[in-house]
Amino acid sequence: MAADVIVTATGLELVSLGEMDFTLDDQPIDFSQTVTYKGFRLLHDVPNLASSFGYINASWTLRADLTCEYVCRLLNHMTTSGTTAVRITPPTRRCHHDPATVDRRLLGAGYMQRAMPMLPKQGDREPWLNTQDYAKDKVLFRRGEVDDGVMVFR
Repeated sequence: MAADVIVTATGLELVSLGEMDFTLDDQPIDFSQTVTYKGFRLLHDVPNLASSFGYINASWTLRADLTCEYVCRLLNHMTTSGTTAVRITPPTRRCHHDPATVDRRLLGAGYMQRAMPMLPKQGDREPWLNTQDYAKDKVLFRRGEVDDGVMVFR
């Protein structure tokens, strides 16, 4: 029997934050030069921007839900502390020789390799890891300190 249509699938084509252009102080933000925090996009040196990045080994929404819960905790903390802006300080800014500054790409899955040059990096330990582990993330996002010494509030 002859086919009417043949559909070929070459893989998922990822884009970073919907391919929107972001600027800070009239300078473009290159997300490939940023570091993620707790595996989601609360990016260093970009104030008040958070973006969910789900799991590749489980339901995307599991991590999206955790990210939303954490961002709500963060917003509540900002309200009670009277702050209006938050940034994270990346490991390279804390100490020049900090081993967390290892340039590790966000994820290592084969089908995502094409997108790696445009995605944020991760470090080699918490809070700079993207663990892809729901059980660990559940504890980190729900019970971890919001003001953990990495965030800079003003």
